[in-house]
Amino acid sequence: MIDPKRKIPYNYTSADDKQIIKHLFGSEFYKIIKKLDPRKDTGRSARLLYRFMGDLFIIKRNPFLFQELAEHPYLRKRLFSEFKNDLAIIENNARQEDVLIVLELCRKELSKLSRKIHAIHSDQNKILRHLSPIIGKANIYFDPFNITAHATDATDWRLYTPVAVLRPDKESQVPQLVRRIQKLGFHIIPRGAGTGLTGGATPLTSTCIMLNTEKLNRISDIEIEKDKQGNPYASIRLEAGVITQDAIDTARDRGFIFATDPTSSWACTIGGNLSENAGGKTAVLYGTAIDNVLSYKITMPDAVPCTVKRREHPLRKTLLQNTIVFDIFHPDGQLVRTVTLKGDQLRKKGLGKDVTNKTLNGLLGIQKEGCDGIITSARFILYPKFQFKKTFCIEFFGNDMTQAGQVIAAVCEAFASGTSDRGPFLMALEHFDEEYVKAIKYKTKTSVGARLIAVLLVDMVSNDQGLLKNGVKTLEALLEPFDKTGLTIAKDDQEAERYWQDRKRLGAIAAHTNAFKLNEDIVLPIGSLAGFAKFVDQYNLEEKKFNQIKIIQNIIDYLDTAIPQSDPELLQKRVGQAKDLAYRTRKKLEIASRDALEASIHAKNFFREVTDNLHGYTRVIENVSKVYEKTKARLIVIATHMHAGDGNVHVNIPVFSNDRQMMERANFTADKIMAEAVRLKGAVSGEHGIGITKIKHLDQQRLKDFFDYRQTVDPKGLMNPEKLMDQAIIEKVFTPSFNLFEIEARILKHGSLSELAGNIANCVRCGRCKPECPVFFPGKNMFFHPKNKNLSIGALIEALLYITQRTQSTGFRVLKNIEQIADHCTICHKCFIKCPVNIDSGQISVKVRDILQNMGFKHSSSATRLTLTYLSSKNKILNPVLRTSLLGLGGRAQRAATRVLSPLKKNKSLNQTNWYQLLQSPVAKPGSRTLRAFLPGTNKNQAVILDPAGTIQSTVFYFPGCGSERVFSFISMASIFLLLENHNRVILPPPYMCCGYPFLVNARKKEHDRIMLENIIILTQIRKMFEDLSFDACIVSCGTCMESLNEIDMTRIFDCSVQDISEYILKRDHTIQLNHNYLYHAPCHDSLNDNAVALLNSCCKGGAIQKIPCCCSEAGTMALSRPDISNALLERKKIAIKKETGENPIRILTNCPSCLQGLGRHRRPKLKPIHLACELAFIKGKKNWEKKFKQLLLKNKVITF
Repeated sequence: MIDPKRKIPYNYTSADDKQIIKHLFGSEFYKIIKKLDPRKDTGRSARLLYRFMGDLFIIKRNPFLFQELAEHPYLRKRLFSEFKNDLAIIENNARQEDVLIVLELCRKELSKLSRKIHAIHSDQNKILRHLSPIIGKANIYFDPFNITAHATDATDWRLYTPVAVLRPDKESQVPQLVRRIQKLGFHIIPRGAGTGLTGGATPLTSTCIMLNTEKLNRISDIEIEKDKQGNPYASIRLEAGVITQDAIDTARDRGFIFATDPTSSWACTIGGNLSENAGGKTAVLYGTAIDNVLSYKITMPDAVPCTVKRREHPLRKTLLQNTIVFDIFHPDGQLVRTVTLKGDQLRKKGLGKDVTNKTLNGLLGIQKEGCDGIITSARFILYPKFQFKKTFCIEFFGNDMTQAGQVIAAVCEAFASGTSDRGPFLMALEHFDEEYVKAIKYKTKTSVGARLIAVLLVDMVSNDQGLLKNGVKTLEALLEPFDKTGLTIAKDDQEAERYWQDRKRLGAIAAHTNAFKLNEDIVLPIGSLAGFAKFVDQYNLEEKKFNQIKIIQNIIDYLDTAIPQSDPELLQKRVGQAKDLAYRTRKKLEIASRDALEASIHAKNFFREVTDNLHGYTRVIENVSKVYEKTKARLIVIATHMHAGDGNVHVNIPVFSNDRQMMERANFTADKIMAEAVRLKGAVSGEHGIGITKIKHLDQQRLKDFFDYRQTVDPKGLMNPEKLMDQAIIEKVFTPSFNLFEIEARILKHGSLSELAGNIANCVRCGRCKPECPVFFPGKNMFFHPKNKNLSIGALIEALLYITQRTQSTGFRVLKNIEQIADHCTICHKCFIKCPVNIDSGQISVKVRDILQNMGFKHSSSATRLTLTYLSSKNKILNPVLRTSLLGLGGRAQRAATRVLSPLKKNKSLNQTNWYQLLQSPVAKPGSRTLRAFLPGTNKNQAVILDPAGTIQSTVFYFPGCGSERVFSFISMASIFLLLENHNRVILPPPYMCCGYPFLVNARKKEHDRIMLENIIILTQIRKMFEDLSFDACIVSCGTCMESLNEIDMTRIFDCSVQDISEYILKRDHTIQLNHNYLYHAPCHDSLNDNAVALLNSCCKGGAIQKIPCCCSEAGTMALSRPDISNALLERKKIAIKKETGENPIRILTNCPSCLQGLGRHRRPKLKPIHLACELAFIKGKKNWEKKFKQLLLKNKVITF
């Protein structure tokens, strides 16, 4: 059924027709359309007009579609011809004057769009001419990927796309950029990571240039100074683009606490922390960003970089009775003015946080949400780390939040202040409710009750262990009277970290509504938390009742219109019976108990009785079931989590953004929550800010004060235009909505895109994927972390759906843009581990490559094709030829060319060529011969048995894989040596078996599937041949081999686990001891499952193991297919290694053949990459281990299977 409020096609957003029409043409135009709508005859002209509006709306909002039209004149000409033809048809059929007025306005908008598309390249060149002398062309972005990534923030609300994205890499460039942008007539929005939760960085006009600070990420050394009383304190200077977690980690490594710790610390940046006045879990003890900043630099709209310094910091959180003073200095050092703030101007009396006072007496930057300037760097105070800490998990059971509210208030009161400067203090007090418990699949730690309704995590700290023990006893005594409350104390730091990891996965709450939610925060007095919890509890109960009544009503509404295939009279009789049942059920719901509403007993019974009564009407029953499920999913739920120690409550309302009724009810619910917060003497925001989502709730006087402030510092309105000005803005913005794609499902299925669309639909844009992602490296302009990629994939699918339907084309040419996104992925799956909604971007990249390959859009270099040819070949004659030509002659030629061309690396134009990028780093030397050169000759149906010299203690199967067998044969030699030395019988497969992984990631699906099938057949036959033997393990020396073997269920075939060679040996051979200092590189595909450091430390006697971060740069065949990406990864690895070692000689261990290749590309002569198996073999057999290996091979048998 067509939604009467959604007649405009190609609208894959939350906006209805009214909103779209007003957005495109204005309110007066909408009034004319509303007047004309009832007068239509056949409706054909109306449909053409609505289609035209849909055309304009999607072209303007979709950067990929806009670029497609700009770059392809034929497509542009064809579509614009159709647009004009549609308008001409409407004009020919026009019967009213108002229609002609509408058409005139439509043609004006079409002309504007045409001029904009034609002028786009000249406009971009103009920007480049003026701004590239300041920051260089490489730091100016117009491409759809970056434009899409900057059209919204974590809210996903959007209105316009930015004109360009700028990424300065020096603080000094910012004032120059501000000056030039103003002259060009554009506006500026400063932005860091885009993790904001109120739309503060969302462009609200079409003339905004985004100034992204992510490349301003330098961290200076920690400095120790003394205040006027002689008290020492530490501080750290950070540029605005520093990721908050990096600042926290830097401080922690030196024994300090960086106190600004928002939940999004993994991604958010320092500039954003200050402009929002961020808090976090430690704010209960240390306050928010304004409490902890010592000084900062900010470039104002007049392009003047000012320095703001705080006077006489008290080395603690600002209290209500305190007065704080900031001095503002001109670049020449002259004092411009002084800002004085009282404690109650910073936060309302009785509140732990409050960011509603936007003006702060004219203090620049802080709490201004990017509306007055661009913060470029800051110096923060660091606090000494407490010597002792305990982490607690308090679980609340029962049917309501009564006890939870009482406990939180009692705990806050009991630990309001420590007994001395040694504590005990509560450094964190974090709560989440039952909805989050369900969303993150939380595992209960105690067994006090059946229904877990809330969890409270507590960090208690002190500098005195005795005082901390007393604090623990106080907490235990405090909880004693509460019979529905369970307490668990973390045994160590590792368990404490696991407790807190649950807190970081709360984004999963939006998964069931396709990743959209209203996400608000409020602040309440501690004493009001119990009352608010009761309010939320009762509200959720009333919503359950409303939803269950709605289920009944919607089923009856459907039955009234249902048309059966037979016996309509009998159906009408049963519909009458259903109506009687509905009446009785509604009466029951009016007096239903809590338990009945919670279990939805009456609605379930109604549904069951109705469907039972409709027996024989199969299609009608199916439709009733759909109505039931759809309506049930529209339940409005308030989920809360809070920084309980300071009363900062975060309220989330998951909602289907395409369902206008649900959106309206959710917005009404949010309004009720804000009103309740105000009634309880709270504030409408404690750390998220105001942005576009809360401006209608902001006090009018504070809004006026902020407007006056902006007029003073930015009279021309350069910064963040329209932000914090329009109280109706939330009614104008919209969000993409994947669940509108149902009618286009067949198109997506045809292009194998339906699975892809479903995979990314749940992304909540939290940025947890960002810190671990190898292809997020600002230093080399790589910003391809999954959050950005998912936004672009969504926009590309939307563009494809439009072009396919509007042009009746199935060529899917626009998908060519997705190759860059797919290429920027090492398939490491690290994002999957961190993702709160379990999106595996590695699998998505593989899927995208498959789609590109099937459509003929995927590019593959000749070097990659040759390599895959070599890996797929088992031919005894061809293999040596390919190895000699590729690894031997090819490798030597590449290394020689790298040396010869090294002096030319500063040539920028040469650096852009693919052939030179292949020659920027030397490939590692392979083994002199393959493993098979040392083994007896075998055919493809023969296995080799190697027996140890002494007693056989166990039998293992060793799968060498391509990297260990063909390329770096010394890895497989070392592995076999270790196994035989430890009295293991070793069974080897036929020669040159590939695990198939290189073909999977290179979109060679047919070859991959063929290899996997062959492997299953061969390995199964080997197992049957040796069915009288019991296998201790299946051994690998490569992570991708482990993944592939697990995929074919190797554990079931051999009835034993798949293990890494080094782990297997070190757990059994306790004579091996590591006596050197090593670096350890963890592969993307880690066969040791991130346990290598602990494993190696257990056998380290006199040495040390230091894990080194970042990808090795090889990423399988990426170094061959995309050397530009690989070289950037290599540069990042070099930086990481140098940071840890300086110029000292170092041995770097790894457990991956491909990583050995990547680490071997470093030109440092003192850096020696070694596979872990080879190092263990050297320790076990000393220098002549290879000679011993050859002797051990004498006891062999060839078995035909």
